[in-house]
Amino acid sequence: MQTASKNLFHLKTLYQRHTDFILLIVLFVTFRVLALVAYRPGGLVLDFSDFYWYRGFAELTRQGYYPYDNLWTTYPPLFPLVMIAIYQISALLPPWEHANLWFTLLLGGFFLLFEIGNFILLYLFALKLSPQDSSEQTTLQKALRPCWIYAALFVPVYTLTGWFESYPLFFFLLSLYLLLEKRPYLSAVFTGIGFMIKLIPLLLLPIGVQLVSTFRYSLTFSNKKLSITKLSNQPSSPTSPQIIFPFDLPRIVLYFAIFLLTIIIIALPFYVMNPKLMLASQQITGARQPWETVWALIDGNYDYGIIPLDMRDLDWTPGEAPPTRIPWLWVTAAFAGVYAIFYTRRINWLNPRNSLAFAGFTLCLFMLWSKGYSPQWLGWPLFFIALLLPNIRGVAYATILSIANIIEANFYFVMFPEDRWLLAATILIRTGLLIVLAVEFLFLIWPQVVTPRVRQARTWGLAGFIILLLVGSVPAAIQLSRSYFDLRLQQSPYRATITRLQDEDVTGALLLNSHTVYDWFYPYLGREQYSLFMLDDFGIPSNTVESRTNRLLEDIASRTDVLWIYDVDPAITTSAEEVMTNWLGDLPPAHIQDVDGGRLRLFILDN
Repeated sequence: MQTASKNLFHLKTLYQRHTDFILLIVLFVTFRVLALVAYRPGGLVLDFSDFYWYRGFAELTRQGYYPYDNLWTTYPPLFPLVMIAIYQISALLPPWEHANLWFTLLLGGFFLLFEIGNFILLYLFALKLSPQDSSEQTTLQKALRPCWIYAALFVPVYTLTGWFESYPLFFFLLSLYLLLEKRPYLSAVFTGIGFMIKLIPLLLLPIGVQLVSTFRYSLTFSNKKLSITKLSNQPSSPTSPQIIFPFDLPRIVLYFAIFLLTIIIIALPFYVMNPKLMLASQQITGARQPWETVWALIDGNYDYGIIPLDMRDLDWTPGEAPPTRIPWLWVTAAFAGVYAIFYTRRINWLNPRNSLAFAGFTLCLFMLWSKGYSPQWLGWPLFFIALLLPNIRGVAYATILSIANIIEANFYFVMFPEDRWLLAATILIRTGLLIVLAVEFLFLIWPQVVTPRVRQARTWGLAGFIILLLVGSVPAAIQLSRSYFDLRLQQSPYRATITRLQDEDVTGALLLNSHTVYDWFYPYLGREQYSLFMLDDFGIPSNTVESRTNRLLEDIASRTDVLWIYDVDPAITTSAEEVMTNWLGDLPPAHIQDVDGGRLRLFILDN
């Protein structure tokens, strides 16, 4: 009884201390639960998400196909395993009209658990970043700012409703948090688990090596001599150029051993099933062209990341990498060199801000190096923006990246696939901002570099970039408007009719009997060339169909002597059309043509 009372008191104290965050997380979870239920990814552009692909992939189990047994997969094993398990559960429920409903809710609910974990970790990280000499109230208030910024971002919510990124991101963040908590061996376990969901958690290993080491060595160059000095974890100011590297061999070996053992334990059952497919995700990635990156632009690929095989085709072999203009060996060496330069600088790794900033820098560098990019990946850098740059600059970066991301995924690939400049623009914007973010994270590690001149250049540079984007959006919008009109005309079921009427010299009134036809005709014909009118079959005793139709036709006749009529379905005659036929009487059509499944007629009215 006394223990229960103590626990209750502890919970009450915890609630009182973190009331604001608890209120925020309640709203955070509610918003995302309702988004899973009520929203469809793609919005009004197109209903699409990877959830459809996930379910289609899992449905192959009905026909005896299983990943890592007789089916290729682009994912490490821990995601297909979850995908199939949740599909099997969803199949127990009778299908709704939207066939993906139960699978989407169950899988999205599963991902939501990890998204909640990410949000809690964000708060815990933010608490670590708060000044130690501040009051508790000040610390808690400062820790909340990254949380409400992240909660208000659109992309993480959108990604949750259609992609699985919150799942591997959680293990990446949890591993990083455990490193900061000085629990590197437990962190190695979760890094291994995360690696078996998505390969990105592998990026934490170099940071883990630094944080697991209790001492390191310094290679100092002075007076043309190289000296090696053993260092503690305490920071100091070097007087000569030096390279710092950790070499706490027993602890580093144990750290890597735990990481590898975790991977082996998870991978072994899948390896036994079919050794050939154990490295399937890496082999398929190697066989893909670069996509949605500057490397893709260099190679001339303006498509998304197409998988180069039917997953059921076990006769497929990875073969050689696709032809490319990019010297990947040199590119990789250059990125590795940049990473090594900063990794071997003197950094106080025990300072949480430094370790977190270096993790953000590593993530940006990886995305710049990666041959491919998918829009759902944006959630990874957005987390570090909210955490480390909870200011106007960070919000500006997040906003621009989010808008560019939606333009890329929802507009270019769906609406404007022929406007390749649009994809190139979004890629260049994202690439430029990732470079800026990498530098921003380095500034957090070495704040002394941010002199007043650098600070001023950074401020004016961002302002100039925003102005450039705003100015550039005007001609871009004009060009996209033209492209949209041309594209939709090519796809219109009434293309021939619209084109025929656009080229007509004799213009006047255009009478229609279908709202769908009106929607297609008006943007192309109704603004300048023709006055569009609609027949109406609704009537009441005080305003019959006959009287309304006659008034409409008399009004048209008072305006023009040219009457074009397009009947979307000549086989059906409505009451309004009967009245129109009687009103026209014996007047012969000046032109008649069956086109686009309907009938186009021209009458020259005798006024």
